[in-house]
Amino acid sequence: MPTAPSSSDRAPSRLEAAVYKLFTKQGQVTEVEAIGEAFRRITLEGESLRDAAWVPGEKLQVALGGWTMRTYTPMSWDPRRGRTQFLAHLNASHPAAHWARGLEVGTSCTYLGPRASLDLEALARPGLLFGDETSIGLAAALRHTKAGSAGVTVVLEVGDVTAVQAVLDALEITDTTLVRRAADDGHLATIDALLDARLGDSSLVHAVLSGKSSSIARLRKRLVRGLGRRQLATRAYWAPGKTGLD
Repeated sequence: MPTAPSSSDRAPSRLEAAVYKLFTKQGQVTEVEAIGEAFRRITLEGESLRDAAWVPGEKLQVALGGWTMRTYTPMSWDPRRGRTQFLAHLNASHPAAHWARGLEVGTSCTYLGPRASLDLEALARPGLLFGDETSIGLAAALRHTKAGSAGVTVVLEVGDVTAVQAVLDALEITDTTLVRRAADDGHLATIDALLDARLGDSSLVHAVLSGKSSSIARLRKRLVRGLGRRQLATRAYWAPGKTGLD
């Protein structure tokens, strides 16, 4: 996760500016919508976003300042208009939250992407998408696959069920189970039981696991036994005390 200052704290060095010019693109923030206190829906537009070959599940990396970038999952991408939207989770411990809180319409945004991450087009039905607050954008992107979101159950481990449900309602994400996170990860037993039921009645053929690395590792072991490795896709977005994950 990001650890360096946000883009508002200092200007990039000459070297950084040269690298950005070669490898990154520029867009402009055209909308910032607060969804509760902990989330922002951000709209980015620009010529550089036109004609992009986006696959739902891919990532967008936004420069926060210095060499620090924050990864987001586009919820949608309109290549004709040159427009994308992503959801920012305002985790107070991360500089990305400071960046997102300070965004205003008209702010210039340096980014890389879309880039390969997860391929939701490959998620067979009936399927499962597991994650947490950082995976809500991924769940929203499901609607833009050729098969849509039908046939995919979304399960999220979250800290505040009420706040996350408000976000899901605002984004019109349905067929979602929210499980309140426990400090000792005891809530994962509830998710284990849910997976066992789905595997037992053969109502699950594919799964995508995202979010916290340790949760992914535990659930993956169970799902590998029931589905096999080829029917699983995983992407850790974060891990306690670590930086630089997807």
